[in-house]
Amino acid sequence: RFHSICRQYLRRAAGILLVYDSTAQGSFTAVRSWVSSLQEGIEDGAVVFLLGNKMDAAQRELRSVPKEEGERLAEEYQAVFYECSALTGYNILEPMLHMARTVSS
Repeated sequence: RFHSICRQYLRRAAGILLVYDSTAQGSFTAVRSWVSSLQEGIEDGAVVFLLGNKMDAAQRELRSVPKEEGERLAEEYQAVFYECSALTGYNILEPMLHMARTVSS
């Protein structure tokens, strides 16, 4: 349902966050579909960040997506990669500051 309005929002985006659930392989697989939509709608120079979320659960051995897979996908799409946890706040500030610095320069 979001794909239909996606292009309107992406047209002038300077930075984009793609977040997947590191405990759900399906969430990671869906990133490729979102990247296809992004590539059709974003302007050149937009910075893409790929965030693997739920590191709190991944540390409890519930991880479905290894860090290496996230890094590989980010490299494939020239995206910046981070792992984080929205629940605990682990590594949340770093990607936000990185994006702010990149977009403002």
